[in-house]
Amino acid sequence: MESIKTLRTLTGYILCGLLFIGPFIFLSAFALFGSAWAFNSLYSIDIAICSICHGTKLESISARSYRLRQNKRYNYQMLIIDFLAKPFDGDNHCYKAYKWESKVIKLKQ
Repeated sequence: MESIKTLRTLTGYILCGLLFIGPFIFLSAFALFGSAWAFNSLYSIDIAICSICHGTKLESISARSYRLRQNKRYNYQMLIIDFLAKPFDGDNHCYKAYKWESKVIKLKQ
């Protein structure tokens, strides 16, 4: 059953990635130069992909990976995301995303 869930999630990520690759590249170029609009748009895409693939509400893939890190597949996912985000966000990207989202979501409830 776990392998079916992993395959479903991976398929969702790939399909969403294909759908959002153009906007992602465009927005990334602006975000690298400090555009808050582009960063917020990328963050919104991240939340949309997590919602499509997992049925979550207001949670990024990074924060979800950290929250579910006890599960082996999410732990591996977290390690990969942390590695890819290290040049932009430093160490422990998923932990930082989880802490920030937990604080912001609690404030809005």
